[in-house]
Amino acid sequence: MRTVRRRRSLQPGEGMVLRPAWNVHTAFMRFPIDVVFLDADQVVVRIAAELPPWRTVSCRGAREVVELAAGECARRGLEAGDRVAWASRSAAELRADRKTPLLDDNPEEPRARVLVASSDARFVKLARFLLSGRDLEVDELTSPDRLPDLVGETDVDVVVLDGANKVADALRTANAARARRPQLPVVIAADTGGRSPAGVRVFDRWNETEEMLLDIERLLAEQLTAPIPIGGTE
Repeated sequence: MRTVRRRRSLQPGEGMVLRPAWNVHTAFMRFPIDVVFLDADQVVVRIAAELPPWRTVSCRGAREVVELAAGECARRGLEAGDRVAWASRSAAELRADRKTPLLDDNPEEPRARVLVASSDARFVKLARFLLSGRDLEVDELTSPDRLPDLVGETDVDVVVLDGANKVADALRTANAARARRPQLPVVIAADTGGRSPAGVRVFDRWNETEEMLLDIERLLAEQLTAPIPIGGTE
């Protein structure tokens, strides 16, 4: 089984998901790590922060363990009770699945900004954790219904709109925002149960986070490569 024990360090945003697992040890490690225990619903049940080498830790009821760089949980604001998701595929696998390059392939590109419009603090925390892990700046809007009035005033590249259990309302809000700023991509997440409305892609906000991240990266990559229009049309 692959672990971080052969590594000399972990960078912020890096980690290892171990499943199934409910206990770990840090024997032979050269540095401390944060250990996150998750239950079957991807809810954090325990965090062992900055666990030093040559220690063991366990959590009854955990189904998987995530090993992160020491201090990463504090930096991300991760706490017991938070629901999380992890992009566990390698960069090579992600590139194989994509028709556009990953944003971080070119370190000279400026960081993009994503606006997360959600009244659910849990979803905001999850989205911020995942997006900032992709080196994206994150802004928050806690009143999604105000999005159409603000899209013309905010300098963001993509909007993530949380519809919660009101998909129809989210679609109306997204359409109103696009009417104000047609070039701004709006990605919708909601409690879909894995079923999107006909003709519209709506991501399940808890179970399709990786697919949502890939779609955001695709949209941002398209913006970076799109030609800039000059002048108007007659």
